[in-house]
Amino acid sequence: MSIKPYFSFVTMTTLGMGDMIPVGSLAKSLVVFQGMIGLLYPVIMIARLVSMEVAHSTLGKRN
Repeated sequence: MSIKPYFSFVTMTTLGMGDMIPVGSLAKSLVVFQGMIGLLYPVIMIARLVSMEVAHSTLGKRN
């Protein structure tokens, strides 16, 4: 496995970066952004699925 996918996997899964760290300020900013996406994406997807289920069950109870 090359370094780029490994670093992205470690960042997106929020496992931590004990063996590699970003050096430049742009790299640090991108890592922060990627880490936020890694945290927010599952939260947004779960919230969306729950809201779809609630809407579906509400429509089912009306009919």
